[in-house]
Amino acid sequence: MSNFISFFLCGLFFILFGCDRTISNSSLNQQPDEESATLPVTINPEQKADIILQVEQQREDLNLCNQEKDQALSNNSTQVYSLNQSKYLVEILCFLGAYQGNYQYLWGSQNDKKLNKINFPIFRRDESGLKLSNTFTLVGGTEFDDINQILMVKTKARGLGDCGSYIEYKWQNSQFTLKEYRDKSECDGVYLEPQNYPLIYP
Repeated sequence: MSNFISFFLCGLFFILFGCDRTISNSSLNQQPDEESATLPVTINPEQKADIILQVEQQREDLNLCNQEKDQALSNNSTQVYSLNQSKYLVEILCFLGAYQGNYQYLWGSQNDKKLNKINFPIFRRDESGLKLSNTFTLVGGTEFDDINQILMVKTKARGLGDCGSYIEYKWQNSQFTLKEYRDKSECDGVYLEPQNYPLIYP
């Protein structure tokens, strides 16, 4: 009888332990699905065309590019990036300067057709030095890392490219926060990679 009880208890323990492991593994398997909800998804050409149409329809309300968008630029110069399964980022090339572009950024949601302007913190130089300010348009060469959701901006102070700034913005809570700002003010003919400019912030 005691052998039967021991066998029964061992079997019961195995069943319970097995259930615990099953629940644990089930929870672990759900984790990537929860994370994937925040990962970017592919925006197909039809979605991109629809978003660009929304931009054109809301141009005046957005005061797009401060009313200075070059009409000669085609829609191919507009980029649309996925932020997650519902939100997206729109990069508008307003106009091209001598050696870099002027850009405006908007964000929207698949659940809401309204587009939102993005305000960027930025350092501006005046007689007293660099001061923190805000802007709706960015000047320079841009690159967006949609996986890490970081926008990089390299700005030339002159065509030679021996001076300028390097900025990184991180997308958080429906806005870009300033992650890193570097600046080389001396146009001295010495070329550095912008990522190696003197660090101003943080």
